[in-house]
Amino acid sequence: MSDLGELQKKQAEAASFALRMAEEKDPERLKAMAEQLQARCAELGKMAKALEAALAPAGRGGVETRVLLTAEQRKRIADQTGVGVEVVTLRDTSNRAWSTSMGSVDPREIEAMAARQAAASRLKAETRARVEKIVQELEKLESPELADTIAELRRGIL
Repeated sequence: MSDLGELQKKQAEAASFALRMAEEKDPERLKAMAEQLQARCAELGKMAKALEAALAPAGRGGVETRVLLTAEQRKRIADQTGVGVEVVTLRDTSNRAWSTSMGSVDPREIEAMAARQAAASRLKAETRARVEKIVQELEKLESPELADTIAELRRGIL
């Protein structure tokens, strides 16, 4: 599994590559670069999904329990992740039945789950924003050869 830092580094590299594409004049070279960018973005998507899966609670089929965070918890999570979270959603799994054990759960455990969900949310938003910037740079090129690449990237961020 990749970590958030590695994913962000690769996002920055893809954005830089897209900016170099804006300066390219040769249509054949531009098409080859577009294919490379498409592959990079597909890899970014896979990395983001893997990281999200690692951070998300396992077994999404169980009973869902929603916990309202305290003001102090919300502040700490916002300070740690840059994401404001009001409620954490916990799903029962074969390993843990949150719905039946809420009375004995340590508040720090709830806060840790909220921080994981906030990090996953931030990762998704940042990935979408980066891909959207890349798409905008590609659209500025007004190259028909890039139409398929742009369409595929757009499908990936929706």
